[in-house]
Amino acid sequence: MFPFQSLFPFKDIMQQLMKQSGESSSIEKFVQESISKSMSTSMDYFQKNASVLNRAFHENQVSEDGEITLPVQANSSELTPSIFDSLDHVYVKFRIKDPSKLSNLKIFHTSNQIIIEGYPYEESYHVFALPEIVKKKGAITTYKDEYLQIKLPKATDMQYTQIDVPPVE
Repeated sequence: MFPFQSLFPFKDIMQQLMKQSGESSSIEKFVQESISKSMSTSMDYFQKNASVLNRAFHENQVSEDGEITLPVQANSSELTPSIFDSLDHVYVKFRIKDPSKLSNLKIFHTSNQIIIEGYPYEESYHVFALPEIVKKKGAITTYKDEYLQIKLPKATDMQYTQIDVPPVE
């Protein structure tokens, strides 16, 4: 019937459909069966994992690119800073209930990371990424109301590199 019949992968099915072209119900039935077969595996997956997905969406654990991150039960003594930036500075703020622990605390930073040693234990070591590049000098720490705040001045990165775009052929 068609000149490309031998190359067509669904030759037998198409021949049956062409013979029964007057019966639109058989075509609809075929389409419904095909769709239900293809959808059944994805629906089974969704039904099995619906509780995990539902919990993740309600607890805002879905990132912008669609990845789901489940919470890890953190130790109450673990260090969980809040890191944010303003127009001129990057701030790192975390809670230290016992001010006597400040004497063991050591804080270092690179241009894009902050390293905190000695809290909550003397052998503790934490590295956190900063949202912006910061200057080497000028950091200030303040301790108030059980919170230690580190204020780091931002650096302006003026190193530009050109990226070549290939011509479209």
